[in-house]
Amino acid sequence: MKNRREITCEFLFFELTAVGFLGLASLLFKEKQMGLIRVHGVLPVGKTAFIVSKLGLFLLSDLVFATLLTVINLGIPVGLSVLPHVLLQTGILSMFMALAGFFCALLLPGFRQFSLLYLVLAVFITTPVFLAGQTGIAWDWIKYHPMYPLFMAMKNAYWGVSAANGIYYTICGLTMIALFLLVRHVLVREMAKEG
Repeated sequence: MKNRREITCEFLFFELTAVGFLGLASLLFKEKQMGLIRVHGVLPVGKTAFIVSKLGLFLLSDLVFATLLTVINLGIPVGLSVLPHVLLQTGILSMFMALAGFFCALLLPGFRQFSLLYLVLAVFITTPVFLAGQTGIAWDWIKYHPMYPLFMAMKNAYWGVSAANGIYYTICGLTMIALFLLVRHVLVREMAKEG
């Protein structure tokens, strides 16, 4: 059971960081090619609603995936017992990665540049977190890595432990708000550029 919890946590963490970042961005690049940004600029739907509709879809799919993965891998009794903690951490990580992907897709001109950034994220940002969290390598600097608290919170969630204190959730909430406002600002600029 210990190994099942660990491998399920690792798989979910990397799925959320990789697919969460890539999924929304690849969708947005395709929609940009189709001229959706220009079309949306003349629709009577607010920019906030446009962003929330995209984020909501990916958040819902991540929550469903996390639920199925947890219950299937850990079994129904154990899976349901840790599910509230896991879903909370899934929501936080899903929103971070989707907003980051949204921001990069709006900012970068093409999918090639985005692919390079994605490679940097996958190799240089998430790999040290995984190594420090799973192999016991003692790096003093890793606690300052922005992904490390998210990984450890997810890991603790699979043991049914409340992830962190109020400071962690406050920082997560403020960071999400800042990312959302940044994405909205870049979307407004992109729509103005599209005419």
